[in-house]
Formats: sequence, C-alpha cells, structure tokens
Amino acid sequence: MLFSWLRTRRRRKLLAEPFPLRWTGFLERNVGHYTRLSPSDQAQLRDATRVLIAEKLWLGRGGLFITEEMRVTIAAQAALLLLGPDRGYYPWVREVVVFPTEFRTPVAGDDWEDDLLSDQPLAGQAVDRGPVLLAWDEVLAEGRTPDAGYNVVVHEFAHQLDFRHGVTAGAPDLGDRALETRWRYVMTVALEDHRRALRENNSGTLFTPHAADNEMEFFADATEAFYCRSAALKRLHPEMYSLLAAYYGIDPITRFGTGKREDKFKINP
Repeated sequence: MLFSWLRTRRRRKLLAEPFPLRWTGFLERNVGHYTRLSPSDQAQLRDATRVLIAEKLWLGRGGLFITEEMRVTIAAQAALLLLGPDRGYYPWVREVVVFPTEFRTPVAGDDWEDDLLSDQPLAGQAVDRGPVLLAWDEVLAEGRTPDAGYNVVVHEFAHQLDFRHGVTAGAPDLGDRALETRWRYVMTVALEDHRRALRENNSGTLFTPHAADNEMEFFADATEAFYCRSAALKRLHPEMYSLLAAYYGIDPITRFGTGKREDKFKINP
C-alpha cells in the first residue's frame, strides 16, 4: 500500500513537469503514429512515454550507448498499446535491452544473458517475466513508417501483455460476454486459415509466416496489423478488427486517421 502511494506520488510529480521540447522533436521525427493523434491523445502518449522512461532500466548491448532519443522513441511506441484501458505501464517489465542491429537469441532454456547463443537472428524478443530486447535500427525504421505494416516494439510489447494477462490462453476481458465468446473462435479460425494459406503457397495472407507458429505469435502479428495495417485488417478480417478494438480500447482508423489514407497493403511473401 505504501509502495503504491509512493509510486503514484512520484508519477504525479513527474507528470507535473513540462515535457522536454527536444523529446517532442524525437516523437515527431521517429514515431509516425504520434503526429496523427489528436492533441489530447498526444498528451496521453507523452505522459505514458515519460513514465515508461522513468520506471524502466534501459540497457545497451553490442557496444550501443543508450541515448534520450532511443528511450523516447521506444517508450512512445510501447505506449501506443496503452491508449485504451488502464493496464498500468508494463510493471512486470523491468528492463528494455537495445542492440544496434539484429542479435542472436539465447539457447532455449538458458537465461537470456547466457553466452551460449543460437544462430537465429532476431530484431526483437520478449521474455516472460523478463526484459524486452530490441534492435535499434529496426525500431527506428519501423517507427518512422507506421504504414509499412511492421513494428517490432508493438509486436514485443503485445507479447508482454499476453504473458501478463493470458490473452491467448482463452478470451481476454473485453467487457462484453458475447465478444469474449467470439474471441477464441475468431482467432482460432483466422490462425488456421493463415496456416492453410501458407501450406498452399497463397500469398494473400496479411500475416508473416512466423505468425503460424502458435497463438502467441499470431496475436502479436495481429496487433501489429491492427496498429500498422488498420484498413487492410478491417477489410480482410472485420471480426478480428472489432475484437482487437475492444481489447485495446481504441479504433485506430479513427484514432490515427488511417482510414483517410489509401490502403497500401502489400501481400506477404
């Protein structure tokens, strides 16, 4: 109880200070979603960004020195998932680890810091009850192009929400029993359709081949599409779009104005 009071007090004091002007420049330059938000949503995103920067431990690896720009750019993209219902600020994620470019993952079953590494390069990784690992070059490129369809920060922090709330273990709390009943069916059918499309070499799928691995990867890919290919997701998977809108508490086509832009959806190979 005391810890919660102190944390709330620290946050209130932090958010009472003016948002650094140079940080606004980072948002406008590196977070394409930010400039599309209304002034009130921008203020909410800035507040969440400041809390995430203050409450996480930011670590550079591979010779990378963590700068203010990196913290702001990553935290703001993670904050996109917090524009809806209050889920805190990923309190179970204590560290964000940033590499200059793709990194090799730890051998399965070993601690993420273990020196024994596999040959699989990744741009991002979310560790259950552990850190989020990111490749800075991918973060920057995808943050600046919100319509490209991919966002490694959104993907990995969607995993963290899943780890915490068991989104893919059943139906998440959507505040509507009918929607919760539909969730499992719609997501299961969409995943099987995606797997069948890959088996048949059908290039018309919205999701990556990696999304076919399991329900967790499919949910993270669907979240990327929800934020970065909103119009295409709504056109191709309208029920999924509605369910994700209920879960995240936002309609990205309205919130980010993506419906006003031409749908430039490119088929995945």
